[in-house]
Amino acid sequence: MSLPPHARYKEKLFPGSSHSWALAQCEPMERSVAVLDIGSGSGVMGAKLRELGFGCVSAVEQDVQARAQTASLYTDVAPLLSCFAGRTFGLVLLLDVIEHMAHPEEFLSELRPLLSPGATILLSVPNVAHWSVRLPLLFGSFRYTERGILDETHLRFFTRSSLRRFLKRIGGLSISGESVSVPPVEFVLPQPMWNNRMFRALSSAHYHTARVVPGFFGYQLLTVLRYSPE
Repeated sequence: MSLPPHARYKEKLFPGSSHSWALAQCEPMERSVAVLDIGSGSGVMGAKLRELGFGCVSAVEQDVQARAQTASLYTDVAPLLSCFAGRTFGLVLLLDVIEHMAHPEEFLSELRPLLSPGATILLSVPNVAHWSVRLPLLFGSFRYTERGILDETHLRFFTRSSLRRFLKRIGGLSISGESVSVPPVEFVLPQPMWNNRMFRALSSAHYHTARVVPGFFGYQLLTVLRYSPE
């Protein structure tokens, strides 16, 4: 049985993680900007944005239990994007979301009316071309898991090039920045093994390698999008 969103999506603030990347992108932004955290799950990003001083942080989360547990972290939480009709946002978080949709292009089209001119979208998706998927495929193995790139709830899969092609088809959105994350191995290792100088040095080397060879070593594909009304 699949884990619920509040249990599946843990805080990933390790160096080279998608959450660390997203917070770094948010850091220079005006704190008055209206934020929409789509697929807020356990509320990790909502809590961190509040700590940074963002005053208006809303969320979209379908899971009833997750909404109840994270309501205090957000200005408001709703189950559907349509609940925010008539409002606009200058910053939207789409972290580990669109891979769960059969037709994400329709969702992004629905999102556009909620974007203010010049709005920023921070998007992350798993990289299905990561070595941890490629190598097993050489031996005929393709197995879904509870978490990770082959999460059993994923409906769409992206490589770096296919993500670019997909985003170019969405009117009004342009790519203004790209990066990658590395696997959060801290989740599976005992703390003494990763909370030390040697591990941090190895993790830094891994991250820099992933940035040089993103298609093979990038665990997640991280994209900054800008919105310009057509």
